[in-house]
Amino acid sequence: MIKKENVMTGFVGTYTKNKSKGIYTFNFNIESGNIEEVNLAYEIENPTYLIADKENQIIYSTCKINEKAGVSSFKYLSEQTDLHLINNNLSEEKPPCHVNIGNNKQMLISSNYHENKMIVYKTQDGLILNSPMIGSHSGSSMNPSRQEKPHIHCSMFTADEKYILSIDLGIDKMMVYTLEENNLIQRDDISFSFPAGSGPRHLTYLKTAPFYYVLSELTSEIFVFKYTPTSKVPFDNIQTLSSLHQKYKGEKSGAAIRIHENNKFLYTSDRGNNSLSLFIINELDGTLTFVDSFSCEGISPRDFQIDPTGRFLLCANENTDNISIFSIDPSLGTLAFVNSCSIPTPTCIEFI
Repeated sequence: MIKKENVMTGFVGTYTKNKSKGIYTFNFNIESGNIEEVNLAYEIENPTYLIADKENQIIYSTCKINEKAGVSSFKYLSEQTDLHLINNNLSEEKPPCHVNIGNNKQMLISSNYHENKMIVYKTQDGLILNSPMIGSHSGSSMNPSRQEKPHIHCSMFTADEKYILSIDLGIDKMMVYTLEENNLIQRDDISFSFPAGSGPRHLTYLKTAPFYYVLSELTSEIFVFKYTPTSKVPFDNIQTLSSLHQKYKGEKSGAAIRIHENNKFLYTSDRGNNSLSLFIINELDGTLTFVDSFSCEGISPRDFQIDPTGRFLLCANENTDNISIFSIDPSLGTLAFVNSCSIPTPTCIEFI
């Protein structure tokens, strides 16, 4: 496959319960906003979340193989459409729901919603090593159907890699860990408790300033934190606001949260009203201002991604088997629908 200068490579994680076969790759035209070619990159069960080590051309994925589940790593060769398996590390019965890598590219973190596990693996040239470190939580919260026990939904290192933040929907907490001599140390003294019933889901942070943003699933709220690593309370909740338009009063189901590369725009998706929301970031104090909401042009926008040029937002609509593509106004951050591409049960989008 010969790549054009205006084409970038993207990958799509999926649920394989229906027509999907695994991880898909696509060519994305950064001039037109069109997805020009879709291929099956690797056949595997339930690769629902992906993270890319762009520098080393490696994709990490959640997975299930036979009766075991865990994480997989793949090498991408730019002249080909498929992925080449590096290895699997399978120590769970049900697949994790989220994976992330540290800035040094030597650590991989997986979060398992069903099994109450946060697992930290060391990696070497994409190889996921054995002897992982495992964290787990205890407790419950007020929603009997969703918060009967811990449900770890997302975990990642802070930008300085001093802490690991583990977002637990089931117990309404952001658990904080340190990594000391290959041991995970749970820091209850600096962990954060969300209001009961919030159901925190995903986390992101600003690259240019010490601000972190958590999206709740059950209440569709954004919690803004100022991070001061030298403080006795390093994570200070400085703002909480709805991720939805104030006129909306229906079902809430916050899904994904991401920040534009220009560090000025923050976006969220919501499966309750099938929308994408835009916020302006105040880079001085980290606070957010709601701008507008937009139809996701599908049903159940589980994830979205901004292309590396910052010109387009691609939204994975799980229940309508499509990725909808929007152009981003460079000054305002507002979205304009461009077109849609069919991919079965998409759940995550990543570029390399």
